[in-house]
Amino acid sequence: SRITNHLYHKAVDNVEWLVVMRLLELTKLQMSGLGYKLHTQISTALKSRATAIRNALTRYNKYASQLNPPRPPLQWEQIVDYSFLAEFDLLHETGTEIQTKRWANPSYRHASTQHLVHQRAKEEIHRLNVEVGRLCTKIQDNALDYPRAIVQLELDNPPLAAHLQR
Repeated sequence: SRITNHLYHKAVDNVEWLVVMRLLELTKLQMSGLGYKLHTQISTALKSRATAIRNALTRYNKYASQLNPPRPPLQWEQIVDYSFLAEFDLLHETGTEIQTKRWANPSYRHASTQHLVHQRAKEEIHRLNVEVGRLCTKIQDNALDYPRAIVQLELDNPPLAAHLQR
């Protein structure tokens, strides 16, 4: 039982490491300005990582079923659906001391994430309100400066002034 527990925790660590690496590589793929060669290298690494994750999942499921009480098995489809590190919840199943932490509860994590999104939205609204004022000032300034510029151009460059008046 102790050996199985140790092997289970090693399998958990391995799956976590591989999934985190996969998520980081997926994040890199979404970055703009990636060259073709780097994009190809990351895609190749993702393909080889998929095989490694499948093997790690097999080991994890083997040892998870031998625990008392047995842990729920992980499927490849669950791993593929993870698109953010915050969604990867395997650590939640590793120990009772971790499971009792508030941050380990998915509903708490979701609520805190939503709270942060709400805070950022408030900040964005404030920033946009400032920007709207600046934009209105710019429009008013242009409404005054544009006719003055055309009058000046009538003296310096009449064809351009005639074109701008259209």
